[in-house]
Amino acid sequence: MVEGLHSESNMEIANDRRLKIGELARQTGLSIKTIRYYESRGLLEPPPRTEGGYRLYGPEEVARLRFVQRGKLLGLTLEEIRELVELAARCNEGEIVPRLEEVLEAKLKETERKLAELSAFRQNLLYYRERASALSGGVLPTDRYCEDVSFCGCLDAVTEGVRSCEGWWRLRVLWAALRRVRL
Repeated sequence: MVEGLHSESNMEIANDRRLKIGELARQTGLSIKTIRYYESRGLLEPPPRTEGGYRLYGPEEVARLRFVQRGKLLGLTLEEIRELVELAARCNEGEIVPRLEEVLEAKLKETERKLAELSAFRQNLLYYRERASALSGGVLPTDRYCEDVSFCGCLDAVTEGVRSCEGWWRLRVLWAALRRVRL
């Protein structure tokens, strides 16, 4: 779940009551550091400050932060969310809804591509696990891979046949894709 997503209403903030950043953090469940970061990224407008320099937030900022949290739930990047925040701030549903549909469609395509990469990576891992089992069963010898050094040659034996740069590159790309997937 996204950090601090609460369903409390904005009624906790009276019309004239302003929240300091700590109160805003408690109400939204976000850290102060995260709120400041979102402000620096343009997801929140710079708030007015007291004479003492304290930031003061109102219902609009609470609503924006909840919008950001929901965008994160959908897997959107902060840049994508920032773009939608800008459209939402102009109250232009004629622009935001179609743009949201485009962004979500792109996310679906990206997810499908990653799933295909992960599926291919899984197939490679199954194949190499099978070869590793053959090592432990004595079917594949490892001693020929340790002729020049005493270091274990089991990975060489398991990955034999993946000698070309393209084969190794494919494994590296698939592994990188696996590490990038947010589950």
